[in-house]
Amino acid sequence: MGAHLRNVEVINLAENSYFASFVLWVSWRGERDPSKSLRFVNLLEAWSLTLTPVYDEPLTLPDGRRYQRFVGEGRFFHKFELAAFPLDSQQLVLELEDVQHSETELILEADPASSLAADLKVPGWMVKTPVLDVAHVSYPGAFGLPSEGAHSRVRFGVTLERPWSVFFITMFPPILLVMMCCWFIFFLRPVHVEARVGTAVTALLTIVFLQLAFTDDLPYLGTTVLLDQVFNFSYAIITAVLAECVVVMRWHDRAVAIEAALPAMPESERPGLDAERRTLREKFERFDARSKWIFPLSYAAGCVAIVGMHL
Repeated sequence: MGAHLRNVEVINLAENSYFASFVLWVSWRGERDPSKSLRFVNLLEAWSLTLTPVYDEPLTLPDGRRYQRFVGEGRFFHKFELAAFPLDSQQLVLELEDVQHSETELILEADPASSLAADLKVPGWMVKTPVLDVAHVSYPGAFGLPSEGAHSRVRFGVTLERPWSVFFITMFPPILLVMMCCWFIFFLRPVHVEARVGTAVTALLTIVFLQLAFTDDLPYLGTTVLLDQVFNFSYAIITAVLAECVVVMRWHDRAVAIEAALPAMPESERPGLDAERRTLREKFERFDARSKWIFPLSYAAGCVAIVGMHL
């Protein structure tokens, strides 16, 4: 068996489906015509499948083999793996199996002459390697009949990869821009309470809206994809930045309160309170200075680790 994939379109991630147009050919030896018992095991909407034989009767080739060719199109399914979205790759395949005969009676072989159309393009995807292999499938119980052994299943198709530009040029820059605005908090003095907290809260809300926009087309998976993990990590970093602001502002307010109370304190208590004030000021200034570099470096390392796990 061989196939020439002419076109793929209408890829639906929510329904794990796609539309394919193809040319299929079968050659065999003997009087039994296997093309009559071949079925697509990953076909959706059987009523919409068109599979038109090119020849009224199978041809007889010079070497004695029989040959038939079909032109077909239809809607098929394959379970998409979206864990690496938007750096995922998917296989769009046609899976054929002889539903009447096991490998003891009929063995299917994939024709290495199978190919992809030279002008095959799928918007939003890069066309990569063709898929061509044979699997051996056994059905427990043999559907109520005595065990009949495994069946041959031939898979034709193509591997598609989503361009990296979708993530690194379209999706990640807005996220990075929001995180950079959040980083500017550390260049504001603790006295600017409203500006620091307002910036962090605005960044948090913006990240939420970006996640909703970027993952709107994804079906519910019950788990997180790569992009979700980047957003979740961004939430954690922004929350940590807010926590840092709270700690710094509490130390700052305590130092300001001590400084305001010093003139009214007895002379004997002033040195101790003044030392506490200086200690608090040094603590929040040092904490702010370190956070200025710890948070962006931690965010960069975390994003690299998340992306690296899915590549």
